[in-house]
Amino acid sequence: MKVLLLPEWGKPFYPRLRKRFPDVDFVEADEPSEVQRQIRDAEVVFGYLTDAQFQAAKNLKWIQTLDAGIEGLLARIPAVIESPVVVTNAQGAGGPQIGEHAVAMILAFSRGLVDFMRLKSERRWDQKFGLSIVQMVLGKTVGIVGLGKSGIEVAWRCKALGMHILAVDKQDVDGEPVVEDVWSVDRLGDLLERSDYVVVTVPYTPQNENMIGAAELARMKPTAYLIVTSRGRIVEHNALVEALRDRRIAGAALDVVVKEPLPEDNELWELDNVILTPHIAGNSPELDERTYNIFEENMHRYLVGEPLRNVVDKVLGY
Repeated sequence: MKVLLLPEWGKPFYPRLRKRFPDVDFVEADEPSEVQRQIRDAEVVFGYLTDAQFQAAKNLKWIQTLDAGIEGLLARIPAVIESPVVVTNAQGAGGPQIGEHAVAMILAFSRGLVDFMRLKSERRWDQKFGLSIVQMVLGKTVGIVGLGKSGIEVAWRCKALGMHILAVDKQDVDGEPVVEDVWSVDRLGDLLERSDYVVVTVPYTPQNENMIGAAELARMKPTAYLIVTSRGRIVEHNALVEALRDRRIAGAALDVVVKEPLPEDNELWELDNVILTPHIAGNSPELDERTYNIFEENMHRYLVGEPLRNVVDKVLGY
């Protein structure tokens, strides 16, 4: 059996694959022309293909992707949706990092860190102002939009801080023991009304685009904060800018935006109640190995005939 290994960052891990699965023909390919040649008889691919490479693959049965989101793959290779090729993703590899990032943003807002960094740049020691803005998160409510692996990572960290946890999800998921209530998506408005912090971890699909628009933002408390770690297109950009500019919500922490990199003339740069990070919430030095580990475990499962982890519903898009 031939397995094609595409990501160059995986080279330090590939000797482990060959040692554990000595009977498998693992082939590394970097150049597009080499991938095009090698894909013809490959059964498994670790990484991403172009449409032309996919069309040339006559023996392909399984693709293990490198990220949790697969909208790029489906857009690039629409034929994969109706094909028998199984697609698995790397959901969970960046989950702990996303959980930590979301909590960091919650604490940055609650403890006024953005304002204190501004005061530091101005060399101002303003205790009276500081006392007027700091809050504690104990007893506050976090609403999580999309209770997948990243959402769960956010939830239990917030629970450890003494917060109340609510969530909405399209699937019938179990939030026990950390999530107090998991509602269907038609109760998104209820979640928004009750939450002091709203964390968006739902994956992008065309159906989820702009699921939080002007009407939804209007249901948030004026003291509430929005934190988005999954995809920028979940939130309608113009509606968010207006809500932030008019202080209809207290602030937003955005790791993802509709257009990346964020254009220099975008209004978000000018808003003092916005924290921007450049799509790095799921990253850390450990991410590559965590992504590789998912593939190695799935390689074992594939060879012994066990169900694979993280199988994607190609029609739903996640």
